[in-house]
Amino acid sequence: MLLQGCTTEYNLATRREESLFYGTEKEVKIGEAIAPKIEEEYAILSDIDVNERVETILARIAAVCDRKDLVYFIKVLDDDPINAVSLPGGYVYVFRGLIEKVGSDDELAGVIAHEVGHITARHGVKRMQAAYAAMVLQVASIPAGGRVASGVNLAINSMFMEYSQEDEFEADRLAVKYLKKAGYDPRAMVTFFEKLKVEKDKEPLRQYSYWRTHPYLSQRIAVVNQEVSGKLEFRDYLNLTVNN
Repeated sequence: MLLQGCTTEYNLATRREESLFYGTEKEVKIGEAIAPKIEEEYAILSDIDVNERVETILARIAAVCDRKDLVYFIKVLDDDPINAVSLPGGYVYVFRGLIEKVGSDDELAGVIAHEVGHITARHGVKRMQAAYAAMVLQVASIPAGGRVASGVNLAINSMFMEYSQEDEFEADRLAVKYLKKAGYDPRAMVTFFEKLKVEKDKEPLRQYSYWRTHPYLSQRIAVVNQEVSGKLEFRDYLNLTVNN
């Protein structure tokens, strides 16, 4: 039953043939269903300058990314966590706390490009797809009126769960690619990760903090350095082979 409706297509971002339950149309509908729930939980920042800043950066990244079949949206959540999250279908959310930590548009562009990388690689959809059987069982046990809400709530929770290490590295590599094409400095990703390492030691672990939902900072620095320079330095090799 779970294999019915599964389609195979070539993903330009991952450069692989992939089997998916959800095509682009369904993916967009998933994002449309989840986005209002997130915006109910968090206030949306109304600052015009901040919104213009993130929208300009996203537009430049979206113009060079591997998926032109989506309309991309970005909003700033008016809360303290240093974090960002993306939803299937082209939705990007950045917390105000993260924007307050970045030192330049290049650093902010690195965060946004990373989230776009998750979207172009369809990481969120694949994670939901992997949990599909559990969702079917959960929803099937609920009266019909509550099934849609239950499915949406499960999807929301999955968006704030940790991606796999492989997904994070892939999104970082895609971010470097998009930053270069869009005219941003991809090395700013490293300076931002270094700031996060300092913050990690200073602040208590929050539920949606960047180092909880985006792990392996030292390893990610190594991946970005390798992608930017085309070579793997010895220090970065050590960071990749040792858990940090």
